[in-house]
Amino acid sequence: MFKKTAIVIIVLAVAAFLYWTVSPLFVDKQVEEKIEDLVSDGKMQEPSGLNQGQEKIDIVSAGQFTGLANHEAQGTARIIKVDEKYFIRFEEDFRSSNGPDVHVYLGRNGNYDPQTDLGLIKGNIGSQNYDIPGSINIGDYNEVWIWCRAFSVPFGKAELKKEQT
Repeated sequence: MFKKTAIVIIVLAVAAFLYWTVSPLFVDKQVEEKIEDLVSDGKMQEPSGLNQGQEKIDIVSAGQFTGLANHEAQGTARIIKVDEKYFIRFEEDFRSSNGPDVHVYLGRNGNYDPQTDLGLIKGNIGSQNYDIPGSINIGDYNEVWIWCRAFSVPFGKAELKKEQT
C-alpha cells in the first residue's frame, strides 16, 4: 500500500512540475496597461506640456527588445519618469516567448543585476508598467532584461538609449 501511495505522489509531483514548466510555452498572456495608469489622478500631460495640476510624463530612455538564448523578444521598452518616480514601460508592440518564473530586471553592459528584480512579468504580449523602487539608481543601468529564474536563462533584453530632449 505504501509503495502505491508513494508512486502516485511522485507521478502527481512530476505532472505538476511538467505543467508548470511546459504549459507556459503554449499559452500567451496579453496585457493592456495604459500609460495613464502611471499617474495618480488620471490626468497627464504630453512630455512637452506644462499645464498646472497635471502630472508630467518624461521619457528618460528607450530601446528595442531582442531575443536571447533561442527565445523570442521584440518591442519597445522605456524608462518613464512621472514626477519623482520611475517606471519601466513595455509598449503595445511588446512580445516575448512565455515561460515559467519569468521576471523583469535592469542590467548594464550585457549583464542583468539580480538585485533589481521588478517582479514577475505580467504577460508575454502587450503594454505593461513596472515600478522602479526609489532604492535603485536608474543612472547605473542601461538595459531591461526578461529573465527566467526557474532555469536561469535570459529571454531577452532591451539596450536603452537616452531620449533626446
